[in-house]
Amino acid sequence: MLSVMRILLLLAGLTLSLAAMPQEIYRWVDKDGVVHYSDQPGAPGAKRVEVILPNSYEPEPSDLGVGAQGGWQPEPEVSPYTSLVIVQPTHDQVFFGGDTAVTVAANLGGTLRPGHTLVFFLNGSRRDTDAGGNLTLTSVERGTHLLRASVLDQNGNMVISSAQIAFHVRQPSINTPQSPQRPAPPAQPRPQPQPAN
Repeated sequence: MLSVMRILLLLAGLTLSLAAMPQEIYRWVDKDGVVHYSDQPGAPGAKRVEVILPNSYEPEPSDLGVGAQGGWQPEPEVSPYTSLVIVQPTHDQVFFGGDTAVTVAANLGGTLRPGHTLVFFLNGSRRDTDAGGNLTLTSVERGTHLLRASVLDQNGNMVISSAQIAFHVRQPSINTPQSPQRPAPPAQPRPQPQPAN
């Protein structure tokens, strides 16, 4: 019984030592450019690849906070803002008139940092705000327009961006109930005097 236990322990030790040995893996690229890996060479040009031990770990320099030049790399900066939401105009708001002026405003979760700028993008085109963060869009053409707000740093990189909203500019019409200038009703014809008999 004791010898059977020794044999089992010896086999278990051999199994563990074989598992800890580096495995041989072969790599090759077929005629279609597909890369293959196998424990047997599958093509004449297959190259042997050494695989590190399964339970070992070799930290990369970036894991230690060391850059490629050996210098310390700080952690990426977390955004100082919690949110950015466009509050004016509202999503799908409709404006009437060819010379429409649209007031634009956004709520920023946090205080605007020095060197940072609040800007708006109307249909992808940048529009800068004034010193107070206000913007009025003038002479907005008819149609649907897409609007997004962003905070940019001193290098022009985006720090935070809002969700994109859409607003619409329509031409005033007699049939449009929301038209700001309803046409006057047509004048009623005056009754003509009847000739006396």
